[in-house]
Amino acid sequence: MKIKPNSLYVSSPVNALVQGILREDKTLNQILGHGNFGLGTFNDLDGEMIILDGNFYQIRSDGTVSIAPLEGSSPYACVTEFEADSKIELKGPFGYMDLQKCIDGLLLSKNLMYAIKIVGNFSFVRARSVPKQDSYKPLIEVAADQKEFNFHEISGVLAGFWTPDFLHSISVPGYHLHFLSTDKTHGGHLLDCTIHDMTIELQAIDQFVLDLPHSIEYLSANLDIDVSNDLKKAEH
Repeated sequence: MKIKPNSLYVSSPVNALVQGILREDKTLNQILGHGNFGLGTFNDLDGEMIILDGNFYQIRSDGTVSIAPLEGSSPYACVTEFEADSKIELKGPFGYMDLQKCIDGLLLSKNLMYAIKIVGNFSFVRARSVPKQDSYKPLIEVAADQKEFNFHEISGVLAGFWTPDFLHSISVPGYHLHFLSTDKTHGGHLLDCTIHDMTIELQAIDQFVLDLPHSIEYLSANLDIDVSNDLKKAEH
């Protein structure tokens, strides 16, 4: 499939992941065909995913970081071909909530989606990853077992998306960012941070492609259930 400009590809509705559908057959190589930037997770929730310049970094619950093989698979990933249409440099420092408010003021409209890339120096980062699962388990139960990491005086990149609330059954609403250190040895799903000396790049996204799985688990799931509260608790 030819990649469309300003388009987001979502490999499966996030509602399916929330309900515990943790395994799909889409390979990372197939996902890469839709973009070179994004985030997600791996089959059986085996760590957090961050995609930069076409490389899939896997951040496991033991804190290790490695480049994932393209033969691996994912139950949920969001990717785009990143081409920033706005860029700003700031000194800070900003806490995570202040950083969000700053980015809010840069958004053209909150009825669009945005890819976000932030490179900077961090006084503090709190991130997490989740342990690999052996069986079906709703995401909110998995999140209870998450492993948290605290990093201090570290440089790195935040990559992810801002999504309007009306798309909450498809992608994580609001800010969803993953962290990777400059030396590619630390990272995780961002929970909190203090950042300074940063460059913020934004790409407005006005269309998306949603892939619907054909697995037995997906086809038999009841995705009409409102899991937005569970998603908010699990992701934040």
